[in-house]
Amino acid sequence: MSHDRYKIFRIIVISIIFLLLMLAFQWYYTKNVMTKTLEKELLQNRYVSNIKIKEGKEKITVDVTFKNVDNLMEAYSTIHGIMEHQLKGRPFELEIVNQANKVISDLYNNEVQFIIYEALQTGKFTEMKARLDEIQYAKTKNTTLEPVEIKVFIDLDNLYLQIKVNESSFYKVISREA
Repeated sequence: MSHDRYKIFRIIVISIIFLLLMLAFQWYYTKNVMTKTLEKELLQNRYVSNIKIKEGKEKITVDVTFKNVDNLMEAYSTIHGIMEHQLKGRPFELEIVNQANKVISDLYNNEVQFIIYEALQTGKFTEMKARLDEIQYAKTKNTTLEPVEIKVFIDLDNLYLQIKVNESSFYKVISREA
């Protein structure tokens, strides 16, 4: 009888050790292999200048610094698709790190954001574009710097805003559900 108890105890101990090893492997894989693969693939992308991956309890947050991008909607969709493929259903958040100077920050905070959010609420995107073109023309006319360039792209889910002055860029993706 004691011989059977010893066998059962040994089986239970081996099962627990095996389970712990499997959990440790899974943790290592998600912590190192998956994030390193994601980081490598994102850095190889032509739109990405730098990334930083932060793992939270509920989701992975990826801070992306874009290079000089001509079409933010295309760049964001590409990066978002890569992340969906690499993370295989895990929840994530894509955040854009801006390299905006004071001129662009002031322009966005004092003028552009109000036009954007008003258009999102009212649905008057043509009026928004006309008002942004007026701002772009006025800023370009009144400055000795390179022209201000404001581009807006819209799809079913988001509104994509990009503002450029000289080498500084400001990128913002705003959900249309807001």
